[in-house]
Amino acid sequence: MSSEPRPNPTGSPVLTRDSKPATTMFRCAGPNCGVLKGQNNRWWLMWTSYGEWGAPTLFLAPWSDDLAQREGTMPVCGERCAQKLQSQFMDNLIASRTAAR
Repeated sequence: MSSEPRPNPTGSPVLTRDSKPATTMFRCAGPNCGVLKGQNNRWWLMWTSYGEWGAPTLFLAPWSDDLAQREGTMPVCGERCAQKLQSQFMDNLIASRTAAR
């Protein structure tokens, strides 16, 4: 097994199984992007929810190490990738409403 952390194409952090603490790496969840997060990048976080508002909701927040560790949070490298994910979210809602009819 490799001692180096491996980036995950889904954007989720991947941790190694070494005896020393693992380094967390983040990969942009934007469609066809996959850029790795560096130290000084101005990244954003996105996630979806249903329960709080009783409707599908998309959230966008500035980078936070604590939020980035939460399940379902998608790291995005910038405005373009955030807009692409927003567009996918909206398309999925329209498609699911059309299929439900």
